[in-house]
Amino acid sequence: MDSLPPQPRVSTHDGSPSQLWSHALVFKTRSTVGPSFTSLHTTSATTSSSSLPPVVCYNGGEWNGKECACPQGYFGYQCQSLLYSFPIEIPEVINATVTVIVKVIHRNFTQDLNNVSSPAYQNFSALFKQQMDKVYMGNDLSEYREVIIRKLLNGSIVVESDVVLEAGYTSEYQTLFSNLKNIVMAKIKNETSVIPTNISKCQDSVLCYNGEATVVDGTVKLGFDPQEQCARGAARGYAQFYYVDELDGRLACVTKCTPGTKSQLNCNLGECQLQHSGPHCLCPNTDTHWYWGETCESSLSKNLVYGIVGAVVAVLLVIMVILTVFLGRSQRKLHRREYDPSREWQREGIPGTFQNSGVWEDRTLREDKFGLENGYSHFRPSLEKVDPAAELHIQKPEVVTTTL
Repeated sequence: MDSLPPQPRVSTHDGSPSQLWSHALVFKTRSTVGPSFTSLHTTSATTSSSSLPPVVCYNGGEWNGKECACPQGYFGYQCQSLLYSFPIEIPEVINATVTVIVKVIHRNFTQDLNNVSSPAYQNFSALFKQQMDKVYMGNDLSEYREVIIRKLLNGSIVVESDVVLEAGYTSEYQTLFSNLKNIVMAKIKNETSVIPTNISKCQDSVLCYNGEATVVDGTVKLGFDPQEQCARGAARGYAQFYYVDELDGRLACVTKCTPGTKSQLNCNLGECQLQHSGPHCLCPNTDTHWYWGETCESSLSKNLVYGIVGAVVAVLLVIMVILTVFLGRSQRKLHRREYDPSREWQREGIPGTFQNSGVWEDRTLREDKFGLENGYSHFRPSLEKVDPAAELHIQKPEVVTTTL
């Protein structure tokens, strides 16, 4: 018994990646064709101890006192991991059948021919098989084994039979049996196309045929169906995702998540995982990049994102500082305008305030910048040093009257 290297981690039933690593045990069986067949049985590397309490076995697994006995298609300590590949049991020889229908003429169908135990059926069957052996045997069809009668029908005698072929396994076995079917067709067509000349012999010692009624089924029924093995060996609910492919030079049931196959799903830096909806790529999230897409084909550098975000934040901070400065200046200007005491004296119509009654000037002096009008209009008294608490004493005016 040989040991293969550890296989990559595989999928769990709930879609989360399993951290278990598996090893493969190789069992060799003899085969007459090609190298010895290697059967790959995957077992979990996680060891169990009889001292451990019973654990929950998932996906139909059962605790046998030492470990979980996993159902077909699963492995692992708790039967949570899916097998992504398993070998196909290849027989040493492959059987195939070709259905042939011929019409025997110059003989009458009787009810005894419906009873396989009757002498009439036994005699006719022996004569038909003997004649078919002569037709099919030969160096060009060494794979021929026998003819099996399936039905005898009325219409003279219509015989439905299977021509049994047998050949050693090769990777091109389907092409081989397709070619053998063509040989069978050519032989039976040649035999049934002969026009009988002695009718009495056709009724007694030989069988004569109607060549136009000869039918050869174009489908070869193979006794070996690897796809059926894949369906039987896959975990329940996942059979549709397994198919036949070559893995390490031999036939195996694989999925698109099986490494080393021609049709393996390329997830780039991601990991292929088989889920109930089919194979999917799980994209990684590394220290430097984010990955996404159906096959993790798209990526984005984290440093680039962080740099762009930092630059945007810095620009926003600068804009906020500038806006704060301008807002502060505008507030100060607005405050000065609202509380400028020098404007109070210019208000007219308020008792106790100054009133600009205008200054008379000649027309030639009004447009002079040094004129009195311009001077008074730009006059601003400075009240900063005026003490508003100081008392101002004004002598009471006296009324002086004069007599004329």
